[in-house]
Amino acid sequence: MDQTSVKRFFDGNQYLENSHDRIVIRSQIVKGFLGEVQNARILDIGCGDGSLSLPLLNASNRLTLVDISENMIRKARERVPPALSGNVTLLNDSFEALGDAERFDIVLCIGVIAHVPSVDALFAKIAAVLQPGGRLVVETTPNPFPLGKLLSPYYYVRHRFTANTARYAKNRLKLPDLLARASAIGLQRLRSARYSVPLPGMSHWPQRLKLRYTLFTLNNPFMSRIGSEHVLLFRRQAA
Repeated sequence: MDQTSVKRFFDGNQYLENSHDRIVIRSQIVKGFLGEVQNARILDIGCGDGSLSLPLLNASNRLTLVDISENMIRKARERVPPALSGNVTLLNDSFEALGDAERFDIVLCIGVIAHVPSVDALFAKIAAVLQPGGRLVVETTPNPFPLGKLLSPYYYVRHRFTANTARYAKNRLKLPDLLARASAIGLQRLRSARYSVPLPGMSHWPQRLKLRYTLFTLNNPFMSRIGSEHVLLFRRQAA
């Protein structure tokens, strides 16, 4: 995958503007999965503006935020409380720039799989830096449009003519493949959540309405079963 195109996409502001509802839901899921976190070293791969990991920041935790987008790292830096800036490391680079000698108790990898040049390299890096007993929160979107068979003409036109659509082919890691990769590096699945069933024209909805709908898809038993986005919590087994 051309990382220049990925960087260009996230250096714009359209991602944050169009994905506010999903970012809020993801943040809620991460907080619900992890609970109160103390004395932890936390890595956020593809950190964006820090919405998912900065709520975990406190005097006892240390955060490492990594993103290839200068714009995202700048926005994350602006959100770091000055009193806790010494507990935060920001890296404007690929996840591959992390040293294998570094170790983390928690790794967040959300909204990342679709955009990396190699999913195998991503999981190899996670395997290298996640401590035994450490936790991984990871997201995949194997089918971004679960109603696509019914609405395929609409989505074809939308992707062909919408100006803010990313101009590169995204990775689509199916859930069994994600689970297989997780098992291969000694990860045990603990919890999972699904949400987001995109509807025609939804990108033009007001943010408040999009958030209410996305939250509904998370909490409704039927809608959550067909949600397009999967978030999973794993724990790495002791060596």
